[in-house]
Amino acid sequence: MKFSFMSFSCPQASLSEFLDYARKYGYDGVEPRAQAQHNHGIEIETGKEKRKEIKRIFEDSGIECACIATSLRYCFTDEKKRKESIQLTRAFIDLAADIGVKRIRVFGGVPDKEISVEDATKIVGECLGLVGEYAEKNRVFLCLETHDFFSRADVAVAAVKIANNPHVRINWDIMHPFTKNMTIKEAFDLVKDYVEHCHIHDGIYDENRNVKLTLMGEGEIPYKTAVKLLKDLNYHGYLSGEYINAWEPDIVLPHDIKVLKSYLL
Repeated sequence: MKFSFMSFSCPQASLSEFLDYARKYGYDGVEPRAQAQHNHGIEIETGKEKRKEIKRIFEDSGIECACIATSLRYCFTDEKKRKESIQLTRAFIDLAADIGVKRIRVFGGVPDKEISVEDATKIVGECLGLVGEYAEKNRVFLCLETHDFFSRADVAVAAVKIANNPHVRINWDIMHPFTKNMTIKEAFDLVKDYVEHCHIHDGIYDENRNVKLTLMGEGEIPYKTAVKLLKDLNYHGYLSGEYINAWEPDIVLPHDIKVLKSYLL
């Protein structure tokens, strides 16, 4: 199991500064958030020569680019919007392949009008299937996050099954199915055959099940259970910290990796 964190922890950091944080606190990788005006420079607009330079920077640093986190989503009833998203996905696959990244994170999204869970799942699954062959050709995994309308593990996994491609997988955001009242074990049992990447962030809940982020181990989400289940699965991917508008990197990064590694013992 490896550890990374998203650029939300240091959105103004250059790529070199981003990697410096990883080295300083013992992380194996970093996860640049694209389409969010962060300063790492990893975007589909990045030119070919710059992409080659970014790839060299990662290779020389010893820190891996664990995943590119995108804003891509597919749950549109409008076919034109679905085609645009598929085309944009191919552009991100090209970016990942050019800089040597194995994964990109995508969302199912929220339906643009009221439809059934079954119809929403079919739309997203078919979109992922249409782009899955291109991902496989470029040796990049499309990782559908348990998020938004697809927060429940059963709904996200159903879409991945429809896609029916070995390069369409799950990004298990461990918090979100738990927020939807699934136990860690229930979610894990559904995603375990498909999990390629994981997002982590602890939190506490109010009476309406709204969550407020906390440092790892100070919230209600049983990450110790999740880490043990992944370890027993022999999961070789990343646990990647996603801390949006939360703490300075010098606070959250050393704390969370220390707690997570203690769960491996």
